Amino acid sequence: MKKAIFFDLDGTLWDALIPLTVSWNETMKKYNKKYYFSFEKMKTFMGLTPVETAPLAFEDLPIKEGLKLFNLCVDGEIKYLALHPGKMYPNEEEVLKELSKKYDLYIISNCEKGYIENYLNSLKMNQYFKGHLCVGDNGFAKWKNIDFLKKQEGIDIVIYVGDTLKDKTESEKAGVKFIHAAYGFGTIKDDKNYINSISELPNIIEKIFKE
Repeated sequence: MKKAIFFDLDGTLWDALIPLTVSWNETMKKYNKKYYFSFEKMKTFMGLTPVETAPLAFEDLPIKEGLKLFNLCVDGEIKYLALHPGKMYPNEEEVLKELSKKYDLYIISNCEKGYIENYLNSLKMNQYFKGHLCVGDNGFAKWKNIDFLKKQEGIDIVIYVGDTLKDKTESEKAGVKFIHAAYGFGTIKDDKNYINSISELPNIIEKIFKE
């Protein structure tokens, strides 16, 4: 049976909170907009789709206008992150290298097109992943992209690794197993399978695949 591990990105494979916040605020300055984003505010956007993020970021604007500003921020962040990438978690590359020898690894995120590419290219992580998919590629919800990629790649069993409750909910909708990256941005009550560091991932992966 073909087994694969699908990963979320923010809070799971890297922490880009600082460069994201800087880039959004620089974009607002560039276009003379009144908005300012704190680190705490940016945390609330992690793992959300554009349509979910825009009303939170630009609460006083109609969704159409909010999405216009959101898209300006995305354009700015893609360019900024190419030069100022987020940070990987301790021992991440060693863990991914080990896992990629046994399983096919993929990234599925609610980000815009170009964001996953920034992680892969700026941190030189392409070699460990077979592919990736995001809402910016096709407009699909995360659970649909999980299901789509699973079928497209002919995968029998998937484990999704993510840090938020939304990740868990989307995994359940797609009918795949879930591991909570508890070191990330989200909290989940009564999570059954979780890791406090990415170094713990290989052991729990083995355990779940044997169940």
